Amino acid sequence: MSNKIDKQEAVAFLTERDNFLIFTHNSADADTVGSAIALVIALRSLGKTAAAFNREGVPARLAFLHAEQYFVSDIGDTAGYTLVSVDVASPKVLSLPEADYTFALSIDHHKVNTVSCERLYVRDDYIAAGEIIFELLGDMGIPLTQALALPLYAAICSDSGGFRYQATRPQTMRAAATLMETGIDHARICRLLFESKSPLEIAVERLGYQKLELYFDGKFALIAVTAEELRSIGASESDTEGLNQITRQIAGVQLSAVIKPKGEVIKGSLRSNEDIDVAALAQIWGGGGHYHAAGFSVADSDVDAVKSMLLREAERVLL
Repeated sequence: MSNKIDKQEAVAFLTERDNFLIFTHNSADADTVGSAIALVIALRSLGKTAAAFNREGVPARLAFLHAEQYFVSDIGDTAGYTLVSVDVASPKVLSLPEADYTFALSIDHHKVNTVSCERLYVRDDYIAAGEIIFELLGDMGIPLTQALALPLYAAICSDSGGFRYQATRPQTMRAAATLMETGIDHARICRLLFESKSPLEIAVERLGYQKLELYFDGKFALIAVTAEELRSIGASESDTEGLNQITRQIAGVQLSAVIKPKGEVIKGSLRSNEDIDVAALAQIWGGGGHYHAAGFSVADSDVDAVKSMLLREAERVLL
């Protein structure tokens, strides 16, 4: 069982320990990757050994973060490492064997955290893990350089949807302003995060529009894609991140979902535009996340079965 700690205890832990290995979640986004990179840079600046790891590798769309300088591709035996997780809410988003690890410290911003850890530092009122890392590094006395500001700005900008989401706080904007003052090209970061798409991503979005369905008088938008459909256009689950934007942008939609295969499980990504707690909805299937953005996975190879299950819960919530 994890022991919840405060910011001062987290700062003391990071300052006193060494030989860090920082884990990030599967289907990596700019928040988990950027937060890990910033933490690695900071720890190395203190003369400590630190590296980050992602089992699936960092997606090509995040190449501008230069993750190859901070991430290792193989970890082998983790004995002797100080294991830390960043932006990891559940062991399900790590994949075996990492799911069996107990982290010395977990830093997270999700409302529900079920990872096995000795110390848990959670700020679920923060929109991004990058916000937490920004504050921790400030309290550790780490000088803010452009090298640090780039991944931190990307992390915060990504999880706030370009500072559009409801959980964006005044403090979020102040942190972003401080990062901008280092001289980073913030416009380029936003463009690469939100306005740069590969031909494959465009093909996936085209498939998404073809599979888009509306239910309950247009209050619920759903996209369900199969492994065969993705293979037919040369795509995989990791190429489907843009589908959530299709469903949530439709006028009148209060709840939206994307269902897609990932290995032996079916993943569901939930979003809400109104007063609907999708984290609570995701918990029905062992998932979790934030009030307006959450996810779950079920060990079922039938996308249609998961779709029917989700439709029943959506009807209960909306009608």
